[in-house]
Amino acid sequence: MTADANSRVIATPWAEPAAEVAEALGTDTERGLAGAEAARRLGIYGPNRTERRGEVRFWHIFWEEVREPMILLLFAVAAGYFVFGELGEAVAVLVIITGIVFVEVWTEFRAKRAIAALDGLTEPAVRVVRGGEVTSVPAVDLVPGDIVLVRAGDRVPADLRLLIANDLTADESTLTGESFPQAKHTTPAPAGAPLAERRCMLFRGTVVTQGEGLGVVTATGVQTEMGQIVGLTLRARPPRTPLQEMMRELSRVLAHVALVAAGLIPLLLWGWGRLAPGEALLTGLSLAFATIPEELPILVSIVLGLGAWQLARRSALVRELRAAETVGHVTAVVTDKTGTLTENHLRLERLIPVNDLDAAVGLPALREAAWASAASDAGVAASYYFDPVDRAILEAPDRIGEAARGRWGRVVQHFPFSPERGWSGAIWQGPAGRVLVVKGTPERVLSMCAPGLPPAGPGSSTAQAGAPGVTAPGELARAVGTVASSLAALGYRVLGVAAGPVERDGEGKLQFLGLLAFADPVRPEVGPAVAAARRAGIKVWMATGDHPAAAGAVARQAGIEDDHVLTGAEIDQMTDEELAVRLGDGGICARISPAAKLRIVQVLQGRGEVVAMTGDGINDVPALRAAAVGLAMGEGGTDVARESAGIVLADNSFATLAAAIALGRGLFVKLQKGVRYYLAVKVALVVTMLVPAVLGFVPPLSAAMIILLEMFMDLAASTAMVGESAEGDLMAEPPRPPGQRFLDRNMLVAMGVGGLALAVAVWLGMWGAARSAAVPRAAAAPVLQSAAFAAWMVGHVALAFAMRRSRRSPWSRPFWANRMLNLWAAGAIATALIVVYLPPVQRLLQTSPLPIAAWWWVGAAPTAIMLVLGSIPGLFWYDR
Repeated sequence: MTADANSRVIATPWAEPAAEVAEALGTDTERGLAGAEAARRLGIYGPNRTERRGEVRFWHIFWEEVREPMILLLFAVAAGYFVFGELGEAVAVLVIITGIVFVEVWTEFRAKRAIAALDGLTEPAVRVVRGGEVTSVPAVDLVPGDIVLVRAGDRVPADLRLLIANDLTADESTLTGESFPQAKHTTPAPAGAPLAERRCMLFRGTVVTQGEGLGVVTATGVQTEMGQIVGLTLRARPPRTPLQEMMRELSRVLAHVALVAAGLIPLLLWGWGRLAPGEALLTGLSLAFATIPEELPILVSIVLGLGAWQLARRSALVRELRAAETVGHVTAVVTDKTGTLTENHLRLERLIPVNDLDAAVGLPALREAAWASAASDAGVAASYYFDPVDRAILEAPDRIGEAARGRWGRVVQHFPFSPERGWSGAIWQGPAGRVLVVKGTPERVLSMCAPGLPPAGPGSSTAQAGAPGVTAPGELARAVGTVASSLAALGYRVLGVAAGPVERDGEGKLQFLGLLAFADPVRPEVGPAVAAARRAGIKVWMATGDHPAAAGAVARQAGIEDDHVLTGAEIDQMTDEELAVRLGDGGICARISPAAKLRIVQVLQGRGEVVAMTGDGINDVPALRAAAVGLAMGEGGTDVARESAGIVLADNSFATLAAAIALGRGLFVKLQKGVRYYLAVKVALVVTMLVPAVLGFVPPLSAAMIILLEMFMDLAASTAMVGESAEGDLMAEPPRPPGQRFLDRNMLVAMGVGGLALAVAVWLGMWGAARSAAVPRAAAAPVLQSAAFAAWMVGHVALAFAMRRSRRSPWSRPFWANRMLNLWAAGAIATALIVVYLPPVQRLLQTSPLPIAAWWWVGAAPTAIMLVLGSIPGLFWYDR
């Protein structure tokens, strides 16, 4: 066996005993690799990836940008100036093109870099044993020799030689074509065994469908079986979100309007004799470039990307941009209990032996059986790492039952918990034969028991069938049910324990030994978060597989009230219409199966709700996929659940979900503000140019000026809206109705009023400058166009400040609060001054200096107009 960074780590790891494979890889099966050794090997073997990640590079985006049709259109304008002999204008257009490209490339670069950073944050995590401790590391950092833990729902991160396999099966259809999950074990296979027969191996990319196991990494990255098939590939582009698609459709509609205007205006100016044919053509091309809203989908990507980064900083890791888009519209939340509302760290609080209910069995038998159901005689107790119940038993302060380890013998089979079974446990081989020990829901364990039989195991009592105090089956079940319900009502998670002899064919009789009560405290931040969600008009349901009394106790502590806890059995008896009515506006659902959880989501969505669903297991995947926003748990959740979700809650907390909804609402408001400003200035440009063309006046702006102002009126200004803080308490407002249009009445009013106001400001500036400058009519064009350009630059800056808020007066926030907006505004004003007063630029753009008196019209008038309009509720903002 060899360990070469350029080949398979071990030639045939499936043909060797597991211990020898681990030894050859230089790893300790109990302690794993040391951190320093893992880092050294990562440097040798490289990242555990089978695909090449495309880096976000500035020059790559630059090259894509200069090939865009609109930029090519600008180059055509520059070429036209050269053809018509206007060398100064040609140079000016080329300089402006360069500026536009760099501004837009930099804006897109920032957004793409933020989105790319999310890939690193949402990198799948893997549980490994390093330095004797179980820790979580990114799957990309796995190295040969790592000891990896897997359980049902995990996607296998690398090729593994199994050390422990407890009831383990894996779906290998993506690799071998086998239709059904394959059982796994630790027995070596022949050296020449085909892939599908290497049952002691788990392969990268396959999914664990049942059980749990421990394995040593034998190959990573392209050296895995899957990696050799996949090879190196380029990463596909993510699909567009619904909002991006809607913006693309809106862009197409508006593009037709812009093209009509870009064709009509030059024809009118040429027909009135205001422009020569060549200049009219260039003006039309410039107008097409400036008015066609091709950046709308890009604007959505930028805002969603930066918003996703903000969500990530609050521990809500966005896997799909559509989730960042949707989370702010959530109207209903279906949340799990364990780990989301509670801390997910169980503590064994009480042991209630059955002799408190039945004199047959005492506390020693229950203590030993509880330990035996969780312990393992293997080098590493896998159940300790996988099952929080087992961990709580083994971490109990007095280490219950461990003293009996030698008397119990050895574990011959371990049964991890599965929802289908409803219990977990182990078969021990001892001096008296095989003993099966199980723990699970009290009713499920009772159904496996034969009352009146003596319990088996070294710590059992000597009570015999029919001994005094042994109750009848019905009486014992009622007594157990009463005690379990009373404990559950206090918020405890209650499990029953049983043990009994078992034959090799699996047949056996179990004796009920007692109850275990575990505490899982509600997170302290959950109550305020649930209250905030309800105040925001969001309905909250808790859906759990736990006991109804325990579910009710936890829900009430979290602030989720319901007069009657709805059970899975009751749901199964209801029609969808009855269930829709019974669910009401929030409540508690207990003993819920995965199918019932999916049905709840579907029924709520049938009512018109936008549902957010939390889950962590493989059985939650259908509901996560069906929900408008699926939220998987980052701590302890399965890989399949995380892959099915749009957002991963890194800290598993409901408070993070509430914060994500609040951020999502703010993100949508910012996006609306950016889009309405973007479209308002498009409206303003068309109106500014169209009305003078119809009346036969001098065109307010030359082709070069139109191209220059485009640098300031699109993405740079619109994305500056992202820097605005939240306006009031968005969580005090009801959710946005699901069917409400993005371009609603308020947006259309703001766009229309803002566009017309800016056009009027430009015309006033031209009129005032003509009066102040007192130039001959023949020489008026340069002065009028200089005044129009300056008035536009000042006016559209003032309009941005007037439209920066939508729920509060724009003057309720200091002007200096948004640094990005201020930098953009300063650049726009400085450009206006340079164009008007700097001689070299005057010669390039054919402008004239304006007298000081003209600035009352080109500066003060636009500012005053926007100050007045921005102060009127119902135009740019609505008092809510």
